[in-house]
Amino acid sequence: MNLKSLLLGGAVALGALPAAADDIIRMATSFQIRSMDPVKQGFWMQEFGQGELLMQFQPDGSITPWLAESLERVDDTTWIITIRDGVTFQNGKPMDVPAVLAAIAYHRERNSGTQAVLPAEATFTRTGAREITVDTGKPLPELPNILAHESRLMIIDVAPVLAAGEDFEALDGAGIHTGPYRLVSLDDQRMVAERYEGYWRGMPAMEGVELRFVSDANARILAVQNGEVDIALYPPIAAAPVFAATPNLNLALGPLSTGGFAGFMDVANGAFEEVAVRRAVMLAMDYQEIANAVFHGAKAPATGLYNPNFPWAVENYRHDVEEANAILDAAGWERQGDTRSRDGETLSITIMIYPQQPDLVPLSNAMQSYLSEIGVASEIVSVDSVTEAAMNDLVDWDLALSATGTATVGSVSGFLNQYVACGAERNYGDYCNESLQELIGALDVTMETDRRNEMLREIQRILVEDDPYVFNLTILIERALVSDAWSDYEPAVAWNHIKWDTAPNP
Repeated sequence: MNLKSLLLGGAVALGALPAAADDIIRMATSFQIRSMDPVKQGFWMQEFGQGELLMQFQPDGSITPWLAESLERVDDTTWIITIRDGVTFQNGKPMDVPAVLAAIAYHRERNSGTQAVLPAEATFTRTGAREITVDTGKPLPELPNILAHESRLMIIDVAPVLAAGEDFEALDGAGIHTGPYRLVSLDDQRMVAERYEGYWRGMPAMEGVELRFVSDANARILAVQNGEVDIALYPPIAAAPVFAATPNLNLALGPLSTGGFAGFMDVANGAFEEVAVRRAVMLAMDYQEIANAVFHGAKAPATGLYNPNFPWAVENYRHDVEEANAILDAAGWERQGDTRSRDGETLSITIMIYPQQPDLVPLSNAMQSYLSEIGVASEIVSVDSVTEAAMNDLVDWDLALSATGTATVGSVSGFLNQYVACGAERNYGDYCNESLQELIGALDVTMETDRRNEMLREIQRILVEDDPYVFNLTILIERALVSDAWSDYEPAVAWNHIKWDTAPNP
């Protein structure tokens, strides 16, 4: 790969910037933060050092206190949140129980994502100087995960937000968050934040943050190489060999994430109506080669539906071409030359990808090779939105590829209820399994950890052995492209890119 061609146009896309300063975190991301709207855009604030949550997701899958000092489950429907003492918003106001209750009420009234996961009958009541008692009304085993999800209950100072109304520009510099860096300006090119010296954990490591919005991946790469930014998020893995051979470019890898590239099979139409074909295709995939050769070790091999760090994860994916061929032989699909046929019909599938994820190109190309080994013909079609194309039948497809978290911040219910349950909003392939449906429903209200783990293991068994529908092809490893001065930077799980102690190499 030619570096010049890879980076062509980058300088134009990014524009001229000063060299990165030692006292400022300069970062480039592909996604634009459009406003300080706490509901529609507020989730970005915990990613870049401004906002914080009551609980925090950890790389090992656990949920630990953050702005909460503790979270205790009393019984199946009662929890006690103890608020951390001495925390202030960046405008100096105390983050006390009334402030936290106001933030929770704000999201529950306005945030559809919060409404979807918190029962309407749930109550949050002050029961002590730093204590909130939660009555969920019905068992809600994933309350800790909800409190750790950036889109659900970001803690904000509500008064300035209400005063601003729809004028979200008025919130620039209003200090409505509790994090180490206070946002002072935001436009369509960049976000600038300054150190909050009253931060509760101590003095933040850097004087400020400058986040540039750069949609072009090549421009972000060039910006790091030229010293215009320190860290670029979402580098294309296909360019990993170029990074390794180029001065001042370092691919920084972090912990395993909670998802990866998943394949959803259309079980209602075409080749995947047949369970045998679905099983054979899963066995044909070389998960190790995809991670280590196709993606140069920058993704982890998929061993199951979940990150293997989770205690309920079952590692039941296998690569076995011989068994895949035997399954198709037994199903009457006869190999004639390069492809199989039965009753005059060629065994063929269409793989659907989308351009916003350029890594899907090498992945789908590799999948075509694996499919050819078992005599399955295939073609690749690219669409603007997999969700829109699949749900509205815009194209004929058999296997839809998507970058999807199966256990975002450790929560399994969201993915299962949205992608796997019968009639779910994003059930791309019209999949419906009655046994799975019962398990998903029971899981939503089961509090006992061992029993939940048993249910999850059975769900994974069904989705591989009995009735396959969705499977991972890789597990994402958090990654960023960094300069030599930031080569020790470790990309964070759950999108927490900038923390209070984030700093360049010593």
